[in-house]
Amino acid sequence: MTIKKKLGLGVASAALGLSLIGGGTFAAFNDTATINNHFASGTLDLEVGSNAKKPINFDLSNMKPGDSVQRIFNLNNAGTLAIKEVLLNTTANAFEGNEGSTQEGFLSQFQINFMKVDTESNRFEPRGSIIKSGQKLTLADLVNGKISDKIDSKYLAKDGSGRINLAPLVTEDSARNGIPVEPKDTDAVFIEIEFVKNDERVAGPYSDYKQNIYMNNKVDFFFNLEATQWDGMHVDSHNKNGSINNGVQGSANGSSQPDPVTKGEPKYKGNEVKD
Repeated sequence: MTIKKKLGLGVASAALGLSLIGGGTFAAFNDTATINNHFASGTLDLEVGSNAKKPINFDLSNMKPGDSVQRIFNLNNAGTLAIKEVLLNTTANAFEGNEGSTQEGFLSQFQINFMKVDTESNRFEPRGSIIKSGQKLTLADLVNGKISDKIDSKYLAKDGSGRINLAPLVTEDSARNGIPVEPKDTDAVFIEIEFVKNDERVAGPYSDYKQNIYMNNKVDFFFNLEATQWDGMHVDSHNKNGSINNGVQGSANGSSQPDPVTKGEPKYKGNEVKD
């Protein structure tokens, strides 16, 4: 190989080396960003408590016609979601009776003299009567679901189940409709049940009373409560982060869609960007 050819190769090699070095210096700029998001479900939790440490259940024995008993219990919201309705139905079982007596016959001896719940007002909390004026409601009626003609219509469940709504949407203060989380609220239910006295006799002035067949009868009955949630909320693009299910429950009734209210301090403020 001549000196001229050697020099030519050397120049070519040098040029190739320069081109490789030059190609390594043209890297594109790069940057990254992350939008942090957080979803958490709430809790729906109805708590039934006593009023001033008084008993709330009807657990009585040795009753006779003419006896009556009152009970009062509180409906509290122990969850993080507002409660829309508290729906009541009554069931019974474990009946023990005499020949000729039945569970329905025995339950029909117990009349509910009144069933009242707190209603909300801007001034005070008057008790509203669930039973229509002049109507007689028995435990048998509650268990059989034969109540539509005896219950004030505003206290009937709207789902067609025939249940009683103990937290109806009939209040002046919409912020306290149902059982909200904020403002904190408690609704009391007040009930009196009487073992009605019937002086009818079987056959004549000195014969047995007709109610004698209910001596030593027993039955278990249950007030079953179901708390329901409010209708789903829509969070639009202009709404900030934060709690969406408290503070607007009074208007989230299926007919309107209010703006959510930002509550508390969200974990991520707005569209936080984290490098």
